[in-house]
Amino acid sequence: MRAFLAVEIPSEIQEQYASLCRVLRKNSVLSFVQQEKIHITIAFFPDLPASKINDVMSIFKNIDLKPFTIDCDNIGLFKRKGIPSTIFIKILSEKLYEYTKQIHNYLMDLNIPFDNRKPFTPHITLARIREMINEDSFMKDYRLIVKQFEKSNFTAENINLYSSDMITYRILASHNFSNTNNNNIENI
Repeated sequence: MRAFLAVEIPSEIQEQYASLCRVLRKNSVLSFVQQEKIHITIAFFPDLPASKINDVMSIFKNIDLKPFTIDCDNIGLFKRKGIPSTIFIKILSEKLYEYTKQIHNYLMDLNIPFDNRKPFTPHITLARIREMINEDSFMKDYRLIVKQFEKSNFTAENINLYSSDMITYRILASHNFSNTNNNNIENI
């Protein structure tokens, strides 16, 4: 199954940024991430066997995860072949980098394949650009959004393992950081 590990984002942060780039629709065709699906991906599994779900979640018994702060720094653009392709929120958090590195190392030790072709770049995807209608006008509007961006932060407290068919997400298991016994994995 297609699956991913992701940090859960509080609904107030999802709400704050969900409509941020709507103005960009006049110069591009955008596919917005639904507000309730906004998250920070830690590891993506293109084809995770159901038999490996418990193995993936077992890594949290070996990592001392504590709640930590994530800063939403500004809006950004990923480009493909020089053309903007994804609008996202830039994330800053040393703890997130540290935890992600540990998680990736455990996944490799357990021989659980995940997509690690690119270096980890923590971000919150807001929209994918399907077609650019007027790139100059798009970039002008984008720069205005960057200038007016309101930074925020939140405390990360959960990581979830989701299954995804590109349309719907379903939580398969969840790990809450704030429980000190670190055996608080809930299969859903």
